[in-house]
Amino acid sequence: MKSTSRPVKKKKTGLSSISATYWLIGLVAGMMALALIVLLNMNKPITIDPSLASGNVLGKADAPITISEFADFQCPACGQFARQILPVIEEKYIKTGKVKWVFNHFAFLGDRTTDPAKLALYNEFKDESTRAAEASECANDQGKFWEYANTLFANQAGENLGAFNDDKLIAWAQQLGLNLDQFKTCLDNRTHLDKIKQAKIAAQSLNLPGTPSIFVNGKMVDSSLAAIERALQPYLK
Repeated sequence: MKSTSRPVKKKKTGLSSISATYWLIGLVAGMMALALIVLLNMNKPITIDPSLASGNVLGKADAPITISEFADFQCPACGQFARQILPVIEEKYIKTGKVKWVFNHFAFLGDRTTDPAKLALYNEFKDESTRAAEASECANDQGKFWEYANTLFANQAGENLGAFNDDKLIAWAQQLGLNLDQFKTCLDNRTHLDKIKQAKIAAQSLNLPGTPSIFVNGKMVDSSLAAIERALQPYLK
């Protein structure tokens, strides 16, 4: 009598199974290596070359210590820093010739609306961070960058809400005694727009965590007065 049971089919254990195993191991190892690289880069301190500072300088050009700041005129923390911390540093370290301060534009607080109706109306004139930065450079053409920058920081009032519209930018120029015809021409012609854009690109390439970002001789430090003074001590000795 013939058997009616089916023969048991043996599983293949050939090269294809071994290859799949090795492929899976390689994939896991690759993912772990990628995760390690990302983790190391996250913890890597941000540094810059202080000799390449190209912003507006406050203090003696040959001061032994360079503090670089990356800031946006609409940034509330930048405004608070400019009003409360920078004057202390200026009095103690900049006026005494120990430090030069370099202000770098990072005008990133633009109009980021996702409303299609508003987006259709958007243009760079509504980006008040950029317009304020342009105006500060127009003031710089007449030797009053820092006075104008302080005026901007003192008059913050929300993001892209009209605090830095062109009428106000021109009015502040008049208050500071600038040549209005020259200032208006500079602003209307967008003379310094490319400079502001390039500065923004340079700042973005550093992957800065926010503004203000402060560097003491190229090494990033916290923006508190205590942290900055701690960072200064080794150089002052």
